[in-house]
Amino acid sequence: MSRLVVTGYASLDYAVGLDGQAMGDTTTLIAARDPEAWPRAGGCPTYISGAAVRAGQQATPVMWVGRGAEGEGFVARLEAQGIGTGGIGVCDSPRSPTALLVYQSDGSCMCLYDPALGRSEVLTETQKSLIAGATHLCISVGPPQLMDEIVALCPAEARLYWAVKNDPDAFPPLLRTRLSARADVIFHSAPERPLIGESAAVLVETRGSDCVVVSKAGQIREIPVAAIEIADTTGAGDSFAGGYIAAEMAGADPESAASAGIKAAAALLADRKRRHLQ
Repeated sequence: MSRLVVTGYASLDYAVGLDGQAMGDTTTLIAARDPEAWPRAGGCPTYISGAAVRAGQQATPVMWVGRGAEGEGFVARLEAQGIGTGGIGVCDSPRSPTALLVYQSDGSCMCLYDPALGRSEVLTETQKSLIAGATHLCISVGPPQLMDEIVALCPAEARLYWAVKNDPDAFPPLLRTRLSARADVIFHSAPERPLIGESAAVLVETRGSDCVVVSKAGQIREIPVAAIEIADTTGAGDSFAGGYIAAEMAGADPESAASAGIKAAAALLADRKRRHLQ
């Protein structure tokens, strides 16, 4: 049986759309927020795992939250999506990682992030077992002190996916070199391409609403994307990755998997837009 494990940071996200521009010592009205997701469960592993689950695959994120109501609420939100929660570690903090996503009227977004856990994350025996038993492992941005250990635990026969993030703290040069050489598929944006070293992996470059570019053994294929007009695109790229991985788990080739990923991202954004319009 195929088993997807996704490692990285958790986040409780509070997303709002403003009717103007936020400025110091002034009040700016919130024009839109989603009452069904206040907060919503965020973080790369949540979106990647959620898309895979919606595509019919089993997925378990390895993440960390604090003890108490915030952490319990995060876990409950994952359970409501059918995402496995056996890989959620609990740190001794009353706070859990939290992000305020403030979308302004000019199209910009302010992200205020509380990491909360102070690098107290450790891999539990359960988390180690999950990673070591994965048939498909996706590594996204996560606690720097654990990244080398996570890569070392990856089974030699597992298919490894790297969701690149321009975060030199989590992905220092030596680790980037190691992941470039080991990964089977690497997801990245155009500005993140220089972070990838010599690699035989399938490179999947997302270009927002323009297209997705799949590069394999020197062959390049551009796959078009239908634009969806919405400011809050957080999680779209990770949902793409989850849809792609799920399709590969079902036997799809890279181009077909990319098309499945595009559909997964579009579904997330379309549902979000529908709720915001209600």
